[in-house]
Amino acid sequence: MIGICIELKTTCKHCSSPLMLNSLTEDILCSLCNKTNTFDMETWQGLLDDAMKEAPKFKLSEGQSSTIFRGEYNYKLVYGRQEPRCVKCKQDIDASRLEEYSAAGNIKCSKCSNTIFVRKPSELIAKVFPGLKYIVGEDNDLLSESKLVKAPDSVKPVLFTCPSCAGNLEIDGTDRMVECKYCDSQIYLPDDLWFRLHPAKSVERWYMVIDAESASLGVDGLPDWHYFSDLTADKSGILYACGTDDSADNFILWAVGNDFKAKWVRRDLKFNYEHTGITITNDGNLYLWDKQKHSLLKISSKDGSTIEKIEGSPASEKNPYAFNLKGCGSLVSDTDGSILALINNTIARFSPKGERIDLWSGKKWAFFSTGIGLEVPESDPEWAPYVKDIGSFPKRINSDYTRLNIGWDGYLYMMDKSSSDGEVAKYASDGTRLWSKLIPLNYKESKPCADAAGNVYILGTDENSNTHLVRYNPSIDKFETLLTDLVEGGVLDDEQHLAVTPEGTIFILNTYGGMKVFSPELKMICRSRKSEEDDNEVLEKKKDAIEKDEEFS
Repeated sequence: MIGICIELKTTCKHCSSPLMLNSLTEDILCSLCNKTNTFDMETWQGLLDDAMKEAPKFKLSEGQSSTIFRGEYNYKLVYGRQEPRCVKCKQDIDASRLEEYSAAGNIKCSKCSNTIFVRKPSELIAKVFPGLKYIVGEDNDLLSESKLVKAPDSVKPVLFTCPSCAGNLEIDGTDRMVECKYCDSQIYLPDDLWFRLHPAKSVERWYMVIDAESASLGVDGLPDWHYFSDLTADKSGILYACGTDDSADNFILWAVGNDFKAKWVRRDLKFNYEHTGITITNDGNLYLWDKQKHSLLKISSKDGSTIEKIEGSPASEKNPYAFNLKGCGSLVSDTDGSILALINNTIARFSPKGERIDLWSGKKWAFFSTGIGLEVPESDPEWAPYVKDIGSFPKRINSDYTRLNIGWDGYLYMMDKSSSDGEVAKYASDGTRLWSKLIPLNYKESKPCADAAGNVYILGTDENSNTHLVRYNPSIDKFETLLTDLVEGGVLDDEQHLAVTPEGTIFILNTYGGMKVFSPELKMICRSRKSEEDDNEVLEKKKDAIEKDEEFS
């Protein structure tokens, strides 16, 4: 568990007196004017989002302050990394017993007997802050469901003489306008009495306790990726992706479950995001490779742990067919478990143990000199053909502009990454080309993806640089446009990365936290917070452009 301390204050919008936000609650009453100030969950998200993201990265007792202007309010916020403790005497709270304390609702400080309130976040709060497990040390007065100002628990009722009949009244501070029980007079309590019952509050520190595994996640339960490398999906609909967080050096690999939240995140891998790829293995795990490395990692799809490392080495005179992925632009795990890689313009096939095997002969794990293919050069030769230029049993192809993928129908697909005359081709496992089609799109960063029925999905841009998703339907020999750009009234922005499940669920991701998921019926079933923000910005610009055109027409 990680503790994040919060001190937050603003001013009442009704009377401009100081207002202490000592609890995470939507309605806070001003004790001076007895009027409600409302802070909805969207406001709280905007106020505490940075604290949730940044504080877990701080050293213990490290923090920072900020001023936030939002709506009608000007906020002063202090947040930092600190384990929960008593605000009165600074005695640490036993974090291992927070579940027990939250069930009771509060604890007594073991040192000064101060009452410390502990609760689990409500369903609404948990939705906004998915990693939040406990809230500790809030001002319980602010959590009261009563719409009347409540006197602090430490203040005892006082006797007050009715100015009309001189009757003695016991005042508890519940309401400033009281009725005399003797003469029924309505009495407005004077300032000195009221402020004695309601002394001015000061800002008090309270704590958000988050799960360590969730500390790196955004409010939508996804890692906040920055640069993006590659993605793939398994047959059960789990998505796997890799890239970086807020620094180009901080490589991350993560899985997204069927609830569209992070299933696991791994941050200890030293890969270069610009040269890294990921693919599903034939046994349902993952291969991860880096164009600058000789070796290949096999990663568990269950928890992200390393299953094995297939060591690579440069080719030598003694072993000209060594396992060497340095220069690998694309890689797949074929249906028989063999590894097919495109390295420095050369197509090579390896066994799962890293032995070079026959390229297209269909022989499994046999090491023969004939049929094995070409030696892989140390660097790219000057020229290699594109997809449109090759036929059956290819041995060389341009590795900078070609993407490989194994479809859910079990066939190999090759596609040109860019150019207006790029093609996508389908191959049998023995190297026979079954068909090749001109793609009605230009720039295409992602791999071609095929569902179990053999429909091929391609994400790219049209002649106007608008993002489109098309699908080649082999039964009618035709490309169909499935999704179009926001500027055309569609749902896509500038996304570049695609994965598809066997039944046709579509994952479309981008840099800077962008993710959209579509059902086989093309209904958007998930959109990350960042994608939503980006889409709204695009639509706002589109609206402004239309209004300007109408103004000058």
